[in-house]
Amino acid sequence: MQLGNMRVLIYKRTHKGDPDDKGVFGNQDCMGRIRNWDYDAVIGIGGKTTFKGDEDIKYKINWIGLKPQRFNSESKRGNYVAFSHFALFEEKGEEINYHYPHLFVYMYSSRKRFDMASELPSKVYEEVLKILDSVKSYPPSNFEITDVKELESECITHDSQCINSCGEPVQLTIDEQNCRKPSS
Repeated sequence: MQLGNMRVLIYKRTHKGDPDDKGVFGNQDCMGRIRNWDYDAVIGIGGKTTFKGDEDIKYKINWIGLKPQRFNSESKRGNYVAFSHFALFEEKGEEINYHYPHLFVYMYSSRKRFDMASELPSKVYEEVLKILDSVKSYPPSNFEITDVKELESECITHDSQCINSCGEPVQLTIDEQNCRKPSS
């Protein structure tokens, strides 16, 4: 079953903080160039293996974003992304295996890190639509990016181990000039 013209990026997260609570995807450079792909929505789900301290996002809907708006970032692997509708749940998200069992099997029965298939099995498709419908009433990302240099000037250091598209661990170190200060 096709999602029509809609392209949905579904990916497994290993850590919290990207996107941040303002709704900016890429503030810690998570998913790198994949953020620049042509999609209409993103569903971030907690992966099987998470960073120490972030185990509570495992197997949960972590965040949802609809209608992305990209903002250039010359110092990152991919653009910053904000959304017309954005919901961040982190550890408070719904348990995928309980609420979306077909999506659970589809995403966790393989080693794939992300999926952007144009066709999904019918039961998975129905669950993805239900997830996307649940966020349509949510407000947009509440960070209006007018100057990327302004965004990049608010910094902390962040080390993360994301998984590249081949499923191999990659050590990323984002220096103090290229990351975003967490909100207080």
